[in-house]
Amino acid sequence: MDQKKSNKTSWGGVAVWYDDYLGAEDTYQTQVILPNVLRVLAAKKGEKILDVACGQGFFAREIAKSGATVVGADIAPELIKEAQKYPSGVTYHVAPASHLSFAKDGEFDAAVCVLALQNI
Repeated sequence: MDQKKSNKTSWGGVAVWYDDYLGAEDTYQTQVILPNVLRVLAAKKGEKILDVACGQGFFAREIAKSGATVVGADIAPELIKEAQKYPSGVTYHVAPASHLSFAKDGEFDAAVCVLALQNI
């Protein structure tokens, strides 16, 4: 498969809009999904968490507030560009969920994939 072709996503074209949307305080993501992700994940300082298909980094940044080291990956370079605008300590990679070449076996304590499986 042509790598350039495989990085085309419909989310890349709406990266700025999606970032603006998630910047609002009263969204389904902030009010419903985030509290439950944080509760179920229960990330702790010193843990290393992988956010697969992290989009513009909303959940990665929130998880990082726990003190965990967070690494995010998304196939859309436009979304990663939006994610990198925020100082958060999160490391981001442009990579498809099927090829996370930067990740080593056993490197992460946990991984999340929030609101993305339907798009993969």
